[in-house]
Amino acid sequence: MKFIELFAGIGGFRLAFEPVGYQCVYSCEINEACQKVYYHNFGELPDNDITKIFSSNLPDFDVLTAGFP
Repeated sequence: MKFIELFAGIGGFRLAFEPVGYQCVYSCEINEACQKVYYHNFGELPDNDITKIFSSNLPDFDVLTAGFP
């Protein structure tokens, strides 16, 4: 199963989903400090501003996760 992570923070959903076999195919996080931690944790830098993302450009996925304040 593939998932995307919006408003990813430091990757909490990814930490939960990947060990049980899900594959993260996209992430987005605007906060620079969180982006740095995310990169440190996963070796990937999330996209920055969700308002500049076109849904047609997202990869195919089965599950959408999203953090909230």
